[in-house]
Amino acid sequence: MTRWHSMVLAISLFLAVTLVLCPVVTAETMQDATVWINKGKDAFQKKDYVSAIAAYDQALLLDEYYTEGWKLRGDAMMELKRYAEAAESYDRAISIDKTNADLLGKKGRAIYELGNYQDALDIYIRAVSLNPYIFQNQDGYGDVLAALNRFTEADYAYTAALKIDPKNNATWNKKGEVLAKMYRNEEAIAAFNQSLQIYPDSAEVWNNLGSVYFTMGNLNKALTAFEKAISLDDSYIPQKYSDTVSRLAKADPQSRKTSTNEEIEIPVANTPFVLPPAIFVLNYIMIGIGIVTIILLGIMGMMRTRSKKRSQG
Repeated sequence: MTRWHSMVLAISLFLAVTLVLCPVVTAETMQDATVWINKGKDAFQKKDYVSAIAAYDQALLLDEYYTEGWKLRGDAMMELKRYAEAAESYDRAISIDKTNADLLGKKGRAIYELGNYQDALDIYIRAVSLNPYIFQNQDGYGDVLAALNRFTEADYAYTAALKIDPKNNATWNKKGEVLAKMYRNEEAIAAFNQSLQIYPDSAEVWNNLGSVYFTMGNLNKALTAFEKAISLDDSYIPQKYSDTVSRLAKADPQSRKTSTNEEIEIPVANTPFVLPPAIFVLNYIMIGIGIVTIILLGIMGMMRTRSKKRSQG
């Protein structure tokens, strides 16, 4: 066998071994990555998000193209409110699966939480166009539009979300909020009532309902709603509660006071002060006695003067 033949045989053997072993190594790697992913999911369920991230990181070290691993890592980051890192994780997943509307929506939520509303809007527009039937995307789309004060469009987005999940009380509440900002008060009340039918123990929704009644001038219903909010959460003090109580306190007592004053003042103002007849008689007697006394004193004085003159003469 020539030297050339020996080299060819060695290379062939190397390639053969590589082709046989590579699938085994890849399978083992994927299996190990899945083990770490499952550990991360268990930690996530226990709300141990730090441990979950550590497990996901181990899985991604073994397989950096593990799309679910990047998504789950982003979810754990969101729970820890590490929104920038969550966005990066979702972005890595999107780079692997570019047409995944769910991943786009998750990234959009992270960007929204960072306050980058215009960037989040662009992401949600793309996500909704890819798949308009994902609740979280329509709901998040509405949140971004509301944050940008595009209330009519936000209302449409929330309506689309509620067609997918009509039992979501939080979205009914947000729909009511944007309707209230457009002064579509009756529609806002209907939306808040829908939310309360699903979850009647929300202090926030009761407060929002009270605020609309306050704006409409229906203070009694506003007060009832505010008091319900406080009863559900005694640390929750609605912003317009004190104004409502103050206005009601001024309205009713003022009305009673005016009525009372009219009943008291009208007879006093229109009835002249008249002395009883007995007082008139007594008054005349006293005047007569006074006059007689003055006359008598005058006569007595004159008589004394004359007597002095006679005695001197």
